[in-house]
Amino acid sequence: MLSGIVNLLNERGALSVQEISVALEIESSALHPMLELLAQKGKIIKVELPCSTGCTGGCTEADSMIFYKPAV
Repeated sequence: MLSGIVNLLNERGALSVQEISVALEIESSALHPMLELLAQKGKIIKVELPCSTGCTGGCTEADSMIFYKPAV
């Protein structure tokens, strides 16, 4: 599964957690620990986008606001 995540990002570039979840047909709650592990190992890079709607919190935790991209 971990190599599948890396391969997906290498093929498609930066994807949100939500997009990765849909592409690999896995719940995002199960995906988060795998993504964090790959990021810690330097295989992928986590990119968090700031909330552009002026909300008071929580939106940076949404799966659509957290992206991962392949490490160079």
